[in-house]
Amino acid sequence: MTKGSGNHIGAFFDVDKTIIDYNTMSGYYWYFHRNRYNGEPPLKRAVAGLADMVRATGTYLTLLMCAMKKDDRMTVNRRYYASLSGVDVGLYGSLIDEWYGTCGILEKIYSQIHAVIGVHQRQGHRVVLVTGSHLPLIEPLGKTLQVDRILATEVEVIGNVFTGKIRNETPMVGEGKAQAIRQFARQNGIDLSASYAYSDHISDLKMLETVGNPCAVIGDMKLDAYARKRSWQIITT
Repeated sequence: MTKGSGNHIGAFFDVDKTIIDYNTMSGYYWYFHRNRYNGEPPLKRAVAGLADMVRATGTYLTLLMCAMKKDDRMTVNRRYYASLSGVDVGLYGSLIDEWYGTCGILEKIYSQIHAVIGVHQRQGHRVVLVTGSHLPLIEPLGKTLQVDRILATEVEVIGNVFTGKIRNETPMVGEGKAQAIRQFARQNGIDLSASYAYSDHISDLKMLETVGNPCAVIGDMKLDAYARKRSWQIITT
């Protein structure tokens, strides 16, 4: 990296398995459904909690089957967020800090990537998290890392209840991440040819190829092979 490059350079980071050794979407999905009735009387907590876990398990199995058949992250993404339909925003958000503490989310940050983020920040680069995960789940991480912006999935809310409809113009997977980066760059005077992007998975190829300095965080054999063939920077966590 060139020293003193300034804030016209962006450093765009995928989150799950790139910055942290964790899957935030599935992790909070199960935490929320296991704990959403904790404040209710014992009988309601037991009965409603069991019924909810049965529904949640059925939904999750459907998502897994969809992913295995099509490897289509955009479809899985849409169906995942559709499952939030009818969920109270306040209840959903009230468990996030508890989840971070109980599951030790911040302790799962890869030290190597944390150090890379620090290098970018010291050079005045704009550090941006780019993820298909739900924005409220990533905000505590972003605050801890002191990033400039989080580009994540946002879900429509009407009357303090999630509708399950994604607000983003394009779901934040594949080309959707690349579009979000390009839009951020246009709005903030970022030179993408001089910018950096980091991801661990081949599904983020379009995101990586949006910038002049793509970096593979190794965890996916396909991305590893692709990156080595093109002499990209490779980080092993």
